[in-house]
Amino acid sequence: MLLITLSWIRGVGSVIKAPIYGCWRWVSGAGVVCLFVGSVAYAAPPADGKAIFSTTCMACHGSRGEGNTKIGAPNIAGMEAVYVGRQLSNFLSGVRGASANDSYGSQMRAAVGVLKTDADRIAVASYIASLPQIKSTTEIKINDGKVNMANGSTQYNAVCSSCHESRAQGNAQMGAPSLVGIDPVYLERQVIAFREGSRGAHKDDKTGALMRVGANMLPDAKSAHDVIAYINHLKP
Repeated sequence: MLLITLSWIRGVGSVIKAPIYGCWRWVSGAGVVCLFVGSVAYAAPPADGKAIFSTTCMACHGSRGEGNTKIGAPNIAGMEAVYVGRQLSNFLSGVRGASANDSYGSQMRAAVGVLKTDADRIAVASYIASLPQIKSTTEIKINDGKVNMANGSTQYNAVCSSCHESRAQGNAQMGAPSLVGIDPVYLERQVIAFREGSRGAHKDDKTGALMRVGANMLPDAKSAHDVIAYINHLKP
């Protein structure tokens, strides 16, 4: 915004042009005309979430946020903006993705490095949240004898439902995202990361610390797989 004040002072004299506090004063026989140009504050244009998504996220997560299982990129369309924004900030600050055992997180850290401002992160998180959710096409087989759905249901309700709710729909007040329709391979990888400490171990990751506790309440990796299979077959 350019602020301009024009003041008129009657008087006499010759024409003089002199700078006054960065402005100019014209003095003539008709009077003194002062043109004060105040601070020039250019408001930054609002960040374009769609444009940021196209240049930063789309190569891995797809044009519609559908994800790409071949490279381990989960479907993110429709994820809660607050959750996405928190994860972007965590990647940027090293709260997430800094572990030597988290190669996927390292890739994300490199990708989000271009999001220099809060406005950028908020804009792209809001855009991702506005996309229609696209359910993962990956489905865990439950009839091959490798999954115990009864155990998955029991463990989920005992360990996970207190934060993620009974149908895995999430709880925004607790910072727990919805898990329904998310790529099960990605979800299982995150549970393992929490159990092993490559995610959630940073002192500033408060919600991650809660997840570490929950993940380690599961008796073993087989139970973790059963839980993910159970979530995978829940309907929105």
